[in-house]
Amino acid sequence: MSVDVHLGDNEGLDRQLRYLRPVVEYDDDGEVHLSVYRWLDQFQAWATGPGLCGQSMRQGPLPEGTVVTCARCLEWQPKYERYLAPGYRPEDDDPEALRAKLDRIRADVRMLCDCCGNNRERMARIENELGLGGEVDG
Repeated sequence: MSVDVHLGDNEGLDRQLRYLRPVVEYDDDGEVHLSVYRWLDQFQAWATGPGLCGQSMRQGPLPEGTVVTCARCLEWQPKYERYLAPGYRPEDDDPEALRAKLDRIRADVRMLCDCCGNNRERMARIENELGLGGEVDG
């Protein structure tokens, strides 16, 4: 079997990005998997890796739109789509980074709630001093 190592270029793919493409196993049992398809500078070629499920695959992608049948690859697909998306940052999935971000947001909300509570008290004092008795809209 011959593999077109320039297929990605012919399809107009960006060499800086990675793509998910359908592939088949070596034993070609009919099951279609997903693999990362990327440009490899060291070989000056587009290449696929193992399936997302970890199985070894034949080199080269199947035509775009081929139906993937491997349940394990399909389970990994949403994560890999997120990983491969332009602008993805690993810290967006890091539990420690996410916990720290949540803690910062919670602290900001507490501060805003305290501020709002203080302002309500301050407004009530001002209304009382001016003798408005709750006539101010707010």
